[in-house]
Amino acid sequence: MDFPGGKITYTTEINFLPASSDKRVQCYRVLDKDGYLISSNMSELVSKEVALKMYKGMVTLNIMDKFFYEAQRQGRLSFYLTSFGEEAINLASAAALTSDDIVLAQV
Repeated sequence: MDFPGGKITYTTEINFLPASSDKRVQCYRVLDKDGYLISSNMSELVSKEVALKMYKGMVTLNIMDKFFYEAQRQGRLSFYLTSFGEEAINLASAAALTSDDIVLAQV
């Protein structure tokens, strides 16, 4: 991929770099350009049950967004911010939490 500042290479390995690293971050890829799984070890990272639960959550969030956005446009709600196209960010962040994690929500 060609981005400003240089080309970015692809990787199928998950690596975490320190914040002070000067190394360019690679683009993590799970699917190839045709949509087929590149790495066969993905089942080790996320079980089928968890993946299905996350997918159902993304579909539910998308449907809720549609209803609440339409209600906001009709004047039934004063304000509503959708997550269209960003459902995975919310669900993946929540799925990574454990029962020992502390969440300090802000509004």
